Amino acid sequence: MNVNDNFRREVGIPSIPSALPTGISFTSSHSSSIVQRQVMESHIDLATSSHLHLVHLKLNNTEDELKNTKAELEKALQQLQLSSIKHTNSFLWRIEGFSKILRRAQKKDETEIESDPFYTNTETECYGYKLKVIVCPNGDGDGEKTHLSVYIVIMKGEYDAILPWPFSKKVKFTLIDQEEDPDQRQNKTHKFVWQDCESLARPVTGENDGVGSPKFVSHEELNSRRFLVDDTLFLLVDIE
Repeated sequence: MNVNDNFRREVGIPSIPSALPTGISFTSSHSSSIVQRQVMESHIDLATSSHLHLVHLKLNNTEDELKNTKAELEKALQQLQLSSIKHTNSFLWRIEGFSKILRRAQKKDETEIESDPFYTNTETECYGYKLKVIVCPNGDGDGEKTHLSVYIVIMKGEYDAILPWPFSKKVKFTLIDQEEDPDQRQNKTHKFVWQDCESLARPVTGENDGVGSPKFVSHEELNSRRFLVDDTLFLLVDIE
């Protein structure tokens, strides 16, 4: 058996007959050789075509299986992400390494940082609006270079279809004074008074623009008390 025979066996192409079918004979050896070659070529073409058709069907089945597997994985990932997001009306954000964050903001390398997203709770059900918080360490708008700015962002969530719109819940930000004696603490608090704006409507894209306070706390006040301890801030967000 030669190399060609091994190849044909591996890919599923039948062996080429060594002689013409019974009953066919030729008086001329030259004519016999031509016809025999034509028969062999026809045999190879037929076998190759059948084999390629089977390979094509197999590839189509594999492609469909991969698409189904991808869809299942994406669905599982969405469920995992949803289950890992906090559901709370009182979200505490611990911001570490604030000095470095502020320096980067002053250099305009990174002018804002954002919290992990979280879902609010309704009074009776464990579902609600999807939100996140944005902090501009070196200020934004009227507070640029002098204040720390804070904003609440309404994100597109899993439960939007059954929630009332526009968003109208009260939001309170509290920068916690880390004075060891709780009775001596002077937390910095700001409650938002909402006005009609597109940022409170049901999100059409991934998220709305943030709404909040560009002058939440001045840099001077930030360093006047124990808001910043071990280079760490604690920002509490209450949804009422």
